[in-house]
Amino acid sequence: MTIKPELGAGFKDYLPQDAIPRQQMFATIQRVFELFGYQPLTTPGIEREEILTGGDPNFDKQIFRIAGQSGDKDLALRFDLTIPLARVIAAYPQEIKMPFKRYQVGSVWRAEKPQAGRFREFTQFDADVVGAPGMMADAEIVAIMYAVMTELGFGDRFKIRVNNRKILNGLAAYVGFASELSPMVLRVIDKMDKIGWEGVARELSTATEEFAGFSPSQMTAIKSFLEIRADGNSGILEAVATLMANSKEAMQGVAELREILDSLKALKVPDSAWVIDLSVARGLGYYTGPVFETILTDIPELGSVFSGGRYDDLVMRFSSNKVPATGASVGVDRIFAAMEKLGLVRQQKSVAKVVVLNFDPTCSATVQGIVSNLRAAGLPSNLYLGQEKTLKGQLAYAVSQDVPVVVIVGATENSSGVAQVKDLKTRQQVEVPQSEIVAAVQKILT
Repeated sequence: MTIKPELGAGFKDYLPQDAIPRQQMFATIQRVFELFGYQPLTTPGIEREEILTGGDPNFDKQIFRIAGQSGDKDLALRFDLTIPLARVIAAYPQEIKMPFKRYQVGSVWRAEKPQAGRFREFTQFDADVVGAPGMMADAEIVAIMYAVMTELGFGDRFKIRVNNRKILNGLAAYVGFASELSPMVLRVIDKMDKIGWEGVARELSTATEEFAGFSPSQMTAIKSFLEIRADGNSGILEAVATLMANSKEAMQGVAELREILDSLKALKVPDSAWVIDLSVARGLGYYTGPVFETILTDIPELGSVFSGGRYDDLVMRFSSNKVPATGASVGVDRIFAAMEKLGLVRQQKSVAKVVVLNFDPTCSATVQGIVSNLRAAGLPSNLYLGQEKTLKGQLAYAVSQDVPVVVIVGATENSSGVAQVKDLKTRQQVEVPQSEIVAAVQKILT
């Protein structure tokens, strides 16, 4: 029986022409994270289910559960990299010295209904600072977001949106609703980009079994908050402070954002790269302070491509110690799709720079020696090992792989101790002594 070679819904293969530029993108992000002094961490893709859910019986995120061996605790695939980080911090109090700056890249899984551009398995690339209570850490996360987006080639086509959950928590006092409703209200506000004010107003004013719906005066208050506009980030904070002066928590949030504003100036993050946006809430319930998300100004409908925030209470799920933490996560698949759409990705079919042809059995030892010398010189090289036996056929293979250089040695060249080195871009070909092949290839590549 032949099995149909198809993937499950919500999963995706990346062939070399996409996998290679993705790997290059990973390398760029890693280089920036390490430039800021962050260290790598790796954790398993599978965690105990209660680690992921926090033991919350009302946990509503859709996760993939694992059928383990007899006697195993309930297991599940992780849905982000932040909760495993919190577990690690609690599990290794002696080994991990604070503050701990870590980065991590890995697959995460969510058992949600697949949608266009949204997969059940996707990659996240996180940077977090654990054990740093001050707003300088949050400002550094924004600075990292700016550096990554710049290094990936987005130029001025992105905006980092910043808010503070403490300001949003102050809405309960300002609007006049029970603080227990805040998580639901913030989840709806966080949809502002997708459903607009009309959609937000419809959801918050509609009565349900659990919620009576907000009155017209309450909706007016929420709208006036979300529509605060002023000249620059300092002006927005002044307006918020005036509007929500009766909320101690909101005023703490304003003070924290002022600290971040001052730090970003010192870190030389331009004002044009970020903005205080009061509609940014972030859906996850563990955020406790500043929250961040990055949108692309050319394709805002794509949503956030790099987001995060402060989560000072998360480690306390696993420890009695309160450990402050803040960080952000690159949505790798989404940002890669954006780079493709904006023409920032050059597809590449092969990592090899050279193909050494292998069409004459009498030259087998010679071509193997040549490819060995090229690799020793640090030149990614491919010796043809396929079934095509003709010079023309192997040359066509090299062209199909977008490899810039081929080395040709047949019986005639081998008897004379020479090789043909061909530049596939210019189609120019030179004959060189076999001892000078590496130099000839390097000259073409540079």
